[in-house]
Amino acid sequence: MSLDDYFYNGELMKCYKLAKMDTNEEEKALAQKYITLLEEYEFDRYPKSTADVEIQHMERANESYPESDLVVEIRAIKDEETFANRIKQLEEVAKTGTPSDKAQSFFTQGELFLFAHHYKESVHCFQQAVKENPNKAVYWGITGQTMHRFGWMPFDALGYLEQAIDLDSTNPRWKWNKALVLIQLAKDLQMALFMANAALALEEALASCGEQQRSLKEAIQNTIDNMDSYVFS
Repeated sequence: MSLDDYFYNGELMKCYKLAKMDTNEEEKALAQKYITLLEEYEFDRYPKSTADVEIQHMERANESYPESDLVVEIRAIKDEETFANRIKQLEEVAKTGTPSDKAQSFFTQGELFLFAHHYKESVHCFQQAVKENPNKAVYWGITGQTMHRFGWMPFDALGYLEQAIDLDSTNPRWKWNKALVLIQLAKDLQMALFMANAALALEEALASCGEQQRSLKEAIQNTIDNMDSYVFS
């Protein structure tokens, strides 16, 4: 695939890596354009996944993941002192735990901030989870999803969603979110190539849905049904 192919398909890290490779004279100007753009979004500083084997959990019927179970437990605490102590424990693990434990602590804190509508703090915690454990797709995916929903730039969201898909290509949620960002770019920039690739991503997402993922499947189908409402000038 070419630089443009990767870019318009939302595979920005692949575009960046290809641009950094030696290219012929005709491609150098285009490659430098992409390098300059993507380094503005810190693609040169992304955490790198390792060879460590990581279980990638399937999304449940209620759209949750096992990584979110601790959040449910903490939010169920009614006593204020008990709740405060539990939060202190979380923060301590984020400082002194193993990388895996630190990542889970940051992810839990991120979801708690999300429920409290503190979106900047939420994304910061999710990013810290990715740094501590860059091998778990749900950390990357939820970061990208949250960025897209709450006002971050599309290229920021796409970068995280791309890594989630690379780590777990069977998860339809990440592909659906990628399509949503591509649709936004198509509308904002009036570039039909983004929309064409969004349609392909939606087809892949729908085909990846398990029988139990009815609500997610309905959401993806609804996006497909409304694709025609986007008109280009």
